[in-house]
Amino acid sequence: MKPPRSAQPLPRYVRRKPLKSGAWGYFFDLPTWARKAGCQIANEPLGTDYTKAVERAEVVLLPAFDSWCGGGKSSEEMPAVAASGTLDWIFAEYRADRRYTKLGANQKRNHEVGFRMVGGHVLKDGRKLGTVRVTAINTAVIDALYEKLLVIKETDAGGKTVERERRTTVNHAMKSCRRAWNIASRRNPSKLPHVNPFAAMGLKSSNRETPTATLDEMQAFRAKAKELGL
Repeated sequence: MKPPRSAQPLPRYVRRKPLKSGAWGYFFDLPTWARKAGCQIANEPLGTDYTKAVERAEVVLLPAFDSWCGGGKSSEEMPAVAASGTLDWIFAEYRADRRYTKLGANQKRNHEVGFRMVGGHVLKDGRKLGTVRVTAINTAVIDALYEKLLVIKETDAGGKTVERERRTTVNHAMKSCRRAWNIASRRNPSKLPHVNPFAAMGLKSSNRETPTATLDEMQAFRAKAKELGL
């Protein structure tokens, strides 16, 4: 028996279909002509919640498709759309939430630095961690990641390789991911594991004393920040 038909409008390329459970399911399906033209945005199920399905289509999927239609036809030019159920999808869910959109520009920038650091980490098989499904990301995975990100190797002016700890930056990244996971879990209570792998990590602040910068150092720092758009 089909569920009662809803009169609520649907975004472009979103269709509803009766499920065996008795509810309506929502699906994002691009037209055949777009597929033949090379559009790589994936079709995906949007769940049974009307509000969340509309939000996902309007905030993430349709803007990416419209950008492709406007000329971004190569995979390099097309905005990335996170596959549902992946770590990148968690970040996208947080970005779509009012608790992210109401943040100031500096707070958003700090979160994005953390998301790029964690989601962009390349695994041994060549995949980025952001593309991995959340069901495969547990506390052991994140603890190991934390240790890998904590120390980086750099080359000094004399060509010598030196190791540098970036504990404060990595701690902030873990906190940003923890926040994103918590918000995504509240928005999608049945899609995420109960344990947030970024929680209860026992993060410790750096014991290194921050040196006082000279005027020349401050000016050099400011010039570099402007060059990077910060």
